[in-house]
Amino acid sequence: MGIRLTRVETYGMEKTGFTRKKVESLTLGEKLKKLRSDFRMSLLEVSRATRIQVKYLEFLENGAYDKLPADVYVRGFLRSYARYLNIDEQAFIKLYERERNIQENLGRETESPLKSRMLAPASFVVSSRSLIMGAIILLLGGAFLYIYHEFKSFAATPRLVITEPQNGATIEASEIIVLGKTDKDARITINNQPVLVGSDGEFSDKLLLQPGLNTVAVVAVNRFNKEKTETLSLEARYPVAEAAPEKSGTMPEEALFHVEVGAKDVPIDVSVSADGTVMYTGTLAPREKKSFDAKDLLSVSSNHGEQTAIRFNGGAETLLATQKGIAQGVMFGRAGRKQ
Repeated sequence: MGIRLTRVETYGMEKTGFTRKKVESLTLGEKLKKLRSDFRMSLLEVSRATRIQVKYLEFLENGAYDKLPADVYVRGFLRSYARYLNIDEQAFIKLYERERNIQENLGRETESPLKSRMLAPASFVVSSRSLIMGAIILLLGGAFLYIYHEFKSFAATPRLVITEPQNGATIEASEIIVLGKTDKDARITINNQPVLVGSDGEFSDKLLLQPGLNTVAVVAVNRFNKEKTETLSLEARYPVAEAAPEKSGTMPEEALFHVEVGAKDVPIDVSVSADGTVMYTGTLAPREKKSFDAKDLLSVSSNHGEQTAIRFNGGAETLLATQKGIAQGVMFGRAGRKQ
């Protein structure tokens, strides 16, 4: 909306009679239109010469100051326009400021309080400062989540789930495989013997059972030394033959061969069968030894072959296995260990 400042008609007295004099003042927009018309230029030509967008030139000529950008840009437009027309730039700027102030004053007088309260909120402007603040908030949030996770791991005991066997189960065999799952960084022991834990937290181990009630203690320890224990009570039922006497009245001693089985530095679970009959199933403490006789064939199994000492017919001591782990069904005959 353009502002027409004044148009005053006055009358002066001269000797020849009354003469009417017209004093006319144009708005900034009207002056710009008139100058452009005098120079016979279009808005597009002025825009190309001054690098002012056509729409801003139209707003200036129509007095639509509320549609123009900030004052600092408008003053720049007027300076460029005045220099292009070789006109005093300060005259344009002063006229613009006066008309803009008049518009603002009129707007404040007519604006109702209700309309002021209903004005839309200013749009959010993305700046480098807001981006930096957002990045800081994200970093702080990530740090908080990490610290919370570490504290939760520190305060909590490790996960320990035994999938097989079920507590209180009855086992019709002399051995069983214990299966379970824990945290991937936890350590597992079964009856005080370490067990390998896979990358997904799964573990398994084979145990030898004694006839009757067996207690299996599974312990998980995490990296913060928090511990969780699961205890299984298992009933083992399988036939066990009585141990043969050292000397048999029906069989000469020279007809038998002897195997001594012992534990070295750690407890071991062993099972010994002689001529197809189970002679012993149980746990040997470190340095504990047991001797067995057989006529044709003797079988030895151990959960730690590398810790199981064997002495055949009183000879030199050897190991049941050279590699760490379970040694299953190692056979001995009259001539010694079978390959």
